[in-house]
Amino acid sequence: MHHRNKDLRADFIEVLDEVSTLMSMAYEQLGPVPEDHALAQAGLENGREVVLDYVDHNEAGLEFEHLLYMIDEPPLVISKKSRVVLARIAMTLEMPFND
Repeated sequence: MHHRNKDLRADFIEVLDEVSTLMSMAYEQLGPVPEDHALAQAGLENGREVVLDYVDHNEAGLEFEHLLYMIDEPPLVISKKSRVVLARIAMTLEMPFND
């Protein structure tokens, strides 16, 4: 695997670990999810699997977009460290990211 791709994957996994933990906590706190709740949207509860599927298929752009969706929709408050990593991913992929 190319060194850049390995670093990019590690960055994605680092942020995904935090986001997945926060997402699980949000679902636990909410209990049954009402249909009109932000957490009822497709691709959030199983977001980790969706992102990892994109990783497996070398779809870094889609992976990045879905990870941001997982953060923005509930919304989740992520650490400064994860924001820095997301900015680095965005720079690597030449995609927009507003910290």
